Amino acid sequence: MAKELPEDLVTEILLWLPVASLLRCKCVCKSWYALITHQKFITKHILHNKKNSNTLLLVKTRDEITENDVVSTLSYETLQVLHSQPLPLPPPFLVLGSCNGLVCLHDNYALRVVLWNPATKETKVVPKSNLPHFVPAGHKLVIDGIGFGFDAKTNDYKIITLLSLYDPPSRGKMAQSEVYSLSADSWRKVDTPPFSISPFCSSVRGLNTYTNGIASLMPYGYGDNWGNLLSFDMSNEVFLKTPLPDDVLLDELSDLVLNEFSDWAKIFVLNESIALVVLVWDKGMTEICYDIWLLLEVGVKDSWTKLFSIGPFTDFKPRLLGFWKNDAVLFEDLDGQMVLYDPSTKEMTNLPIHGGTYSLQLVTYMETLVSVNGRK
Repeated sequence: MAKELPEDLVTEILLWLPVASLLRCKCVCKSWYALITHQKFITKHILHNKKNSNTLLLVKTRDEITENDVVSTLSYETLQVLHSQPLPLPPPFLVLGSCNGLVCLHDNYALRVVLWNPATKETKVVPKSNLPHFVPAGHKLVIDGIGFGFDAKTNDYKIITLLSLYDPPSRGKMAQSEVYSLSADSWRKVDTPPFSISPFCSSVRGLNTYTNGIASLMPYGYGDNWGNLLSFDMSNEVFLKTPLPDDVLLDELSDLVLNEFSDWAKIFVLNESIALVVLVWDKGMTEICYDIWLLLEVGVKDSWTKLFSIGPFTDFKPRLLGFWKNDAVLFEDLDGQMVLYDPSTKEMTNLPIHGGTYSLQLVTYMETLVSVNGRK
């Protein structure tokens, strides 16, 4: 029957199948194998899934007994767990982000990076960066930031890293930046951003935010650069700086605040734009709430718009994981429980996801056939 049907019709039928079915269909005949593995079909399948909103959520949790990391795929519509699988790497690998079905994992300490397609089970260890790994006495090797995204101009996936040698007594830094190309499977040095980044940036311990060809991180900066959003244009390979709104900047943060609320500002994707989530607390540190800002244009400070606030919370001090439909928010409580919060009713619902304290990571995800081996 495969030979009797027109190829265009076969293509249209196969586009509706999930990745697991397409992997089995590769064994039907040589022509189907050639069709499904062709880059043109893979691209069409991505566009088809985006058009039909085949969006999923990927949640990384940690088993409290085995201490192994587990990744669960959730239905975006129902938030029910569809299936779970072990993370292909042991702790302390973290989820950096997801783009077109590829998930970028990184080790915060050794700068090891791995690309993973959860649908096809493929993994690829990214070659070591060319940035200096020799650390002089008294200096610290600091990972200032890592970003992952897609270059639509060259149909390539890229990773941007910012690394520096930091001298604690003098606060001096020697910063360098490199970009990795999946199609070339190599690193290239790029111009380092012309502004300082805090050596204690917590963004590399969390997710990067990718939307519309731009990967953004949340380095806080210091001195004249206190409170800036850092973005990297994947196609033009240039850095962009967006000052945060004046209303969210603090003249100084106490040690208590830095220790207890190290993630006082985080970024997410909301409605295809960058959302800034700012933790706001009262003077007595008894109540907290979250202010949600949306950035309409990267690099333009005046394009920040405050959308709404969530809270206040008193006994419950949640860690925000991401957004859901109708401005609903996904939190992690102090016990590692994933919670759905409805701002309109202020109701909280426990979801069937639980891990160790502050072990949850959440990314928007879509199953695709994209290979971690690039164009090979």
